[in-house]
This record gives sequence, structure tokens and C-alpha cells, in this order.
Amino acid sequence: MGFLRKSLLKSAMVVFLFIISSAACQAHGDEPDRDMGKLLGPFMPANTEWALTVVDLETGRQVAESGNSLRERLIPASLMKLLVTGAVLDHAQQGGTVSKVVTVRKSVIAKGKKGRKRGKKTCMLARHSVEIRDKRELFDILHDMNVHSRNVMAQNLAYSLGEERFGSPGTRDKGNRAVLSFLRSLDLPSGEATIADGCGLARGNRITAGFIAHYLYQVSKKPWFDSFRKTLPRPGLEGTVRRIGYTDQRFRVKTGRLDDVFALAGYGVNAAGREFSFAFIVNSKNGRISDRRHCRGELLRLLAGSEPQATGVVQQ
Repeated sequence: MGFLRKSLLKSAMVVFLFIISSAACQAHGDEPDRDMGKLLGPFMPANTEWALTVVDLETGRQVAESGNSLRERLIPASLMKLLVTGAVLDHAQQGGTVSKVVTVRKSVIAKGKKGRKRGKKTCMLARHSVEIRDKRELFDILHDMNVHSRNVMAQNLAYSLGEERFGSPGTRDKGNRAVLSFLRSLDLPSGEATIADGCGLARGNRITAGFIAHYLYQVSKKPWFDSFRKTLPRPGLEGTVRRIGYTDQRFRVKTGRLDDVFALAGYGVNAAGREFSFAFIVNSKNGRISDRRHCRGELLRLLAGSEPQATGVVQQ
């Protein structure tokens, strides 16, 4: 009986230690143990629709979500460039080509009534497409587009994709169809994305934060993922996120901004060293909003495992 009692006690202790270990792994691994909504609240503009989704890159599990519009398709602004970037890189991986738009200019001389020279003026001669054949050149174009959020560049690449897939001439509709075709090739939920343009200026673009976060996870499994990730700027260091109020070279993110929209999405690493994708979209119900309090910087700080600043104003 003594031997049996000791065996049972030993077994119970093993089970207990396993439960404690599992709970600890969850708390310090991929499970956030804080209410992101409450922590972000002081930094959020009033009367907004917003959503945040975080996905663990190793498991593909959704590990956090917060907001009052989690199932709503919100206006993503320039997060649309993330979709175009993936579509372009996937097309190139399969042997396809895309083109860039080149503007050719020449100097002309304006003459007076009596034929006198008034000086030189520069005017646009023509715009034409040039095929991008070099992978490094393609990366540089995508990097410049995402780091500085170049709208014209993004839309031209979407036009080029549409022309490659559906024939000349390249149009906005064909570009939208090409991006949607790429998205359908991924394991993503249906009915959560409406594509209106490739750059994010069109208000007809509507996407859930969950769709973007899971899209970024699906992209992480692609052979061109390293190039995709490196096209995104590092917060606090470059481009549109140089003055976001938070610096971390391990993060790669893309901003989105309209008068009544701001958004942030990309990749990061938490305090436990786990990599994740995330998407954060905020839409105002009352028109123009401001992000001068940099709640996006506070979001990155929270995702990384640091505490938010007490005043709600991020030091530059």
C-alpha cells in the first residue's frame, strides 16, 4: 500500500508540474496576458471603429484580437501596398515580369514673338513602360514603394500585373483582378476583402484586420518571404515610421493613412522571442482624425512586451 501511495503521489506531482509548465509556456510564449484594448484606449482618438489582430508565425494561431470592429471590413489605406507587393513577388517567382513606368523629358526653348530666345523650359515628352528584368531592381522598387508609401508606383505595378495576366492595356480593374487572383491562391477567409485599387487611396477598399494579419502569416511561408519582409521599413529608423515614437530593428511594418484612417501592419518579435504578424486599422466616424499621440508607436511597444508610456505622449 505504501508503494502504491507513493506511485500515485508521484504521478499526481508529474501532472501538476505539467499543468504549471504548460500555463507558463502560454503566458510567456505566444499568449498575450494583457488586455490590449484597455492599454491602447488612452492613445486612441474618440469615436472610432478599430480592430487589432495578432497571429503567431510559427503556429499560424491567432493569439490576440481586440477592438470594437473585429468582424468589420474597414478602410485599410496604404496597407493595400502589402497585397500588391506579395502579388508582384509571387508573379516574379513564377517567372513572370512586371514593368515600371518611365517618364522621358526633354528641354525645349520658348521663343518670343520676334523669335528671341526666352530661355529653356523642361516639359514632359512621354511616359512608357519598361520591363523590370533584374531581381535587385525589382526589390529596390518595392522597398522604395513601401518605405515611402509611393502611391503612383503601387498603382502602376498593379496596372502592370493586370496587363500581364489579362492582356493590354493595363487598367485598374485588371490590376484589381490580378491581386484578387493572387489572394485566392492563399489559404485566407473569403468575403473579408474588397479591392478597389492597388495603392490604398480609393475608399472602396475594405478589409478586416484579421484578413491582413493572416495574409502576412501566409506570406511568411513563401520562398520570397525574406525579400517581402525587407521591403518594409523599420520603426524609428526610416521612411513613414521614422518618427513613429518607437524604435526596434526587429520590427518591419507598413503604415496606412487617410484623413479619417490610420493603420499599421507587419511583423514583430515579442518579449519571449516569438515572431508574429499583426494588423491594426482605425477608422473615424466623424471625419478627420490625428495620430499625433502616436498610438501606433504605443501598439508596437505593447506588442514587444514593454509598458505603455503613462502620459500617452511619446517622446521623439
